[in-house]
Amino acid sequence: MIYKKFKILLHLEYKRPLKRKIWTVCLIASCFLLYGSFVHKAEAIPEIYAQSYIVVDAKSGRIIGSRNPDTKLPIASTTKIMTTILAIESIEDYDKKIEVPASCAGIEGSSIYLKPKQKVSIRDLLYGTMLRSGNDAAQTLAEFAGSKNESGFIEMMNVRARELGALNSNFVNPHGLNNDNHYSTAYDLALISSHAMKNDLFKEITSAEKYKADSLNTYLYNKNKVVYEYEYGTGIKIGYTKAAGRCLVASAEKDGTEIIVVVLNDNNWFQDCYKIFDWAFENYKSYQIVEQGQFAGRAADGTPVFIDRSFSYILTDEEKEKIRLESEITVPHIINNRRTNICGTFKVYIGDEIIHTGSLVSDY
Repeated sequence: MIYKKFKILLHLEYKRPLKRKIWTVCLIASCFLLYGSFVHKAEAIPEIYAQSYIVVDAKSGRIIGSRNPDTKLPIASTTKIMTTILAIESIEDYDKKIEVPASCAGIEGSSIYLKPKQKVSIRDLLYGTMLRSGNDAAQTLAEFAGSKNESGFIEMMNVRARELGALNSNFVNPHGLNNDNHYSTAYDLALISSHAMKNDLFKEITSAEKYKADSLNTYLYNKNKVVYEYEYGTGIKIGYTKAAGRCLVASAEKDGTEIIVVVLNDNNWFQDCYKIFDWAFENYKSYQIVEQGQFAGRAADGTPVFIDRSFSYILTDEEKEKIRLESEITVPHIINNRRTNICGTFKVYIGDEIIHTGSLVSDY
């Protein structure tokens, strides 16, 4: 069966200012020519071996599958997702060469074999942390980004986790070596990873199959097979310790639909992720429901009103037939210290379930 992605067109039924109105959702004519009266019903998610897992839409955060997503578990080197994105956000010059502290060399586990006082660039450390899962690289980044204070960086990791809504995580080191107080959840890792994958440098690093590290005089090859084994793979990080088992945060993108899968303690980690990706891409497509600046009517004084921010969402064929939008235009006002005039709100529904609430504005 052939599936194609179509943009949803919104027709605004506007009656009177300051009154609630409903936008009806219509598909372009070619959509009906392709589908006829048939509506594809999503298949059940495949069974996988993970102790805990979650499947999310990277853009909207919609969860389309999970098991034990809030169970606190050791996460091994998937810790380095937080380490890397936090270092990227904290450091300005990625080509700056720094000296490796003696305390960062010779750390057990995965390594890029740094030596004390060796000069290495921040960029090479970032790639070494993500591609080769170097514990020494992660520790060096933490020392530098934390102003030569590892504990300061650890505190930064925990603060950032809370800011992102990852409330069931606790970090005590930047690399993921086992510690009873070092843990996260599939849900939290999905939040952190979705945030990280919105950063261009992070996405460039995690999607690389190999990288020439000039300051290390070597090539770094990605341990994460997702990027070269799965056709649509884009990242992001593997992890393994005896306590954590095999952990994988994986991402893939097809035809504008980007999915993140987190599996924790899964001996069939790669194949389970590929199976979930195939299922997700077969059953869900990403649709631009509304666009920033889209005209939404006029206020009582005639002022034109627009959609404040774009919103996209993954939907099954069955769900997209049930999409509807309701809006309410109000007198202009300012909220949350914003300078923009808020002129009302709109809500997006699947049937009777609200999936998104946004603002209507007089300028954007």
